[in-house]
Amino acid sequence: MIQGNMHTHTTFSDGKNTPEELVLTALEKGFFALGFSDHSYTSFDLSYCMKKEAYPAYKAEIGRLKEEYQDKIELYCGTELDFYSSRELKEGFDYFIAGVHYIEAGGVYYAVDHCAEATRQGIDEGCGGEENEYVRRYYENVADCAALRPLYMAHFDLLTKFGVINEDSKYYRKTALEALDVLLDAGIPIEINTGAMARKKKDVPYPAAFLMERIAERNGCVVIGSDCHDKTQLDYAFDDALALAKSTGVKNVLVFRGGKLVEAE
Repeated sequence: MIQGNMHTHTTFSDGKNTPEELVLTALEKGFFALGFSDHSYTSFDLSYCMKKEAYPAYKAEIGRLKEEYQDKIELYCGTELDFYSSRELKEGFDYFIAGVHYIEAGGVYYAVDHCAEATRQGIDEGCGGEENEYVRRYYENVADCAALRPLYMAHFDLLTKFGVINEDSKYYRKTALEALDVLLDAGIPIEINTGAMARKKKDVPYPAAFLMERIAERNGCVVIGSDCHDKTQLDYAFDDALALAKSTGVKNVLVFRGGKLVEAE
């Protein structure tokens, strides 16, 4: 059983609940740890990120909650650093996770996870109608996240969210596996992310089974997270995520405890 989550979003970015509401829900569920990872500031898209001026208040509020609930639960102040955010925005946190939410082409940032139409626009306008080029740009960004040394890589294959991308093509699988190998070579854990399941966009977690099999082959590590935007989904489908890990042969499931990643009990 996984009784912690390091991938949560609050009202400081695009979540529905305050940090304290999430703490209370975590306590109800018997969590031993909870990490806050609101979206880092992206100047080109303010629709769901944390505003730059909100950073001090965010850190102060998490600090207050740490003190108030210190005898009941481990709390951590983190951020989900977007690939196109300023690297300095990962400083001053207990941890950060890495996420790729856009591809860039011709100075335009095309959102990967807004909707199917936005994905098609990225392919058609940004990549000249070439799906393979879209895939290449996305996974090039994912691979480059290894150099950031995040706690883990979030929603590795997020570009598949709306079913637009052909995940069965040889090019797609080759490109995705190459990016995955870069992260595994660097010792970066991969998130089993149930967020798209919670939002009824997918029936299975990220990453896809063939990617999980590569993680197992390479003896890589995974961390389970719900990408929570609603307190009712704080541990959404964690049993399914564990089942996916087991069915694909992944043995190294980690949790964040005592300020570091350790083997889940």
